[in-house]
Amino acid sequence: MPRRGHLPRGLVAGGALIGILAFFGIAAPFVATDRPLLARGPDGWSSPAARSAFGLPDAPAGRSATAVVMAPIPRAPETIQLDSVLAPPGPGHWLGTDGLGRDVGSRLVHGARVSLAVGFLSAALALLVGLPLGALAGWSRGPIDAAVSRGVEAMLCFPSLLLALALLASSPPWLSALPDSVRLALVLGITGWTPAARYVRAEFLKLGGSALVDSARASGAGSLRIAVRHVLPHAAAPVLVTASFSVGSAILLEASLSFLGLGVRPPTPTWGGLLTEAAAHLERGWWLALLPGAALFLSVLGCNLAGEGLRDRLDPRSRP
Repeated sequence: MPRRGHLPRGLVAGGALIGILAFFGIAAPFVATDRPLLARGPDGWSSPAARSAFGLPDAPAGRSATAVVMAPIPRAPETIQLDSVLAPPGPGHWLGTDGLGRDVGSRLVHGARVSLAVGFLSAALALLVGLPLGALAGWSRGPIDAAVSRGVEAMLCFPSLLLALALLASSPPWLSALPDSVRLALVLGITGWTPAARYVRAEFLKLGGSALVDSARASGAGSLRIAVRHVLPHAAAPVLVTASFSVGSAILLEASLSFLGLGVRPPTPTWGGLLTEAAAHLERGWWLALLPGAALFLSVLGCNLAGEGLRDRLDPRSRP
């Protein structure tokens, strides 16, 4: 049990893992790029990598500028080098190259941006749908509770991957027009809201007849104020734990969909897409599957550790 005032070890370890992966994902345009981080030209100092990261055009004298500081991985994820096809990890390509000579380290770092963004965004969308529905069902009860509960049961009859595949395969034009990462996050959020709704509903049902609610009613508070101001904060603890686990599940689902060809389309790198490319070269390039698989493992492990740590931290029974 964690001592009072001390964060659980799982929460610290999981947060550190996710933080490191998120840092590399956010800093990918500066960690892995063929543009100089710092260059000096006729007009002075400039940062072509920063201009590219923020969508700015190159400086007029950018081509004549001399590179002073290069990125730790000085190759863009889409750069093809046919003379370095399936090069094993070593100097020049620390994590090797793929079947087109692209640097695996660069693609792995840039893939973290998409995979983690889809995971966190889909979990946020699932909360946005599941939290109000669960609260409405648990607070109103009666026909509304029955309708929401039957909807949750109907969603639980089908695996999330199957529902996501069906939505992506038969997506309407407006959904297909969205960026791939947003489209995936939206689909995964729509198919993954049921755990949050179930936990919120259960907490509202449990707290609806408690002394907390009776005291708030006696003080003259309205139903909406009681539900939002008093009940919802007490029901948020299990929802936060569920959201942490949902991020890991969404990362795995995104990788599965990309592996099946319904995720983020090439040449944008994702961890699932890297595994798809590795399938054709497993005999010659063992690193192609090992590295993205390890990244997926660490990200899901971090989310699960953080979820368990949050549960230990927020559960009153775990406190001395």
